[in-house]
Amino acid sequence: MKKIMTALFLVALVITGVTFSCTRIDAGHEGILVKQYGSDKGVQDVSLVTGRVFYNPLSENVYEFPIFIQTADYEAFNVNAKDGSVFTVDPTISFAVTPGKSPHIFSKYRKRIEEITKTTLYNYVKDAFRNQMNKYSTDELISN
Repeated sequence: MKKIMTALFLVALVITGVTFSCTRIDAGHEGILVKQYGSDKGVQDVSLVTGRVFYNPLSENVYEFPIFIQTADYEAFNVNAKDGSVFTVDPTISFAVTPGKSPHIFSKYRKRIEEITKTTLYNYVKDAFRNQMNKYSTDELISN
C-alpha cells in the first residue's frame, strides 16, 4: 500500500510539474524565452514557435510577441513646412514584426509591442513627417 501511495504521489508531482512548466504560444505570435539566472541569463536569441512550449518556470519566463500585421492610428499633430507653414497630419500605419526578430526588439526596448507602438514608433513617425515636410515649401506640398 505504501508503494502505491508513493507511486501515486510521484505521478501527481510529475503531472503538476509538466502542467506548470508549459505554456501555449498563440498563432501569429512568437515566444521569447528570458532566462533569469546563470551565465546565459537574459533574452535568448532563439524565438519559440507557435504551439505548446516547455520551460523551467523557476528560472525562465516566456513572453508572447505578436508578429501579425497591426495598425496604429495616431492622434493628429502639426508639422511645419520649409517656409514655416503649418500642416496637420493624421497618420495611420500598418506594420508587422519580422519573424525571428522579436527577441532583438524585446531586448532593445524592454517593452511589449503595445507600449513600443504608443511611444517609440509614434516618435519615429512624427520625426519622419517633420524631416520630410521640412524639405518642401508649401507650394511644393500642395501641388503634389
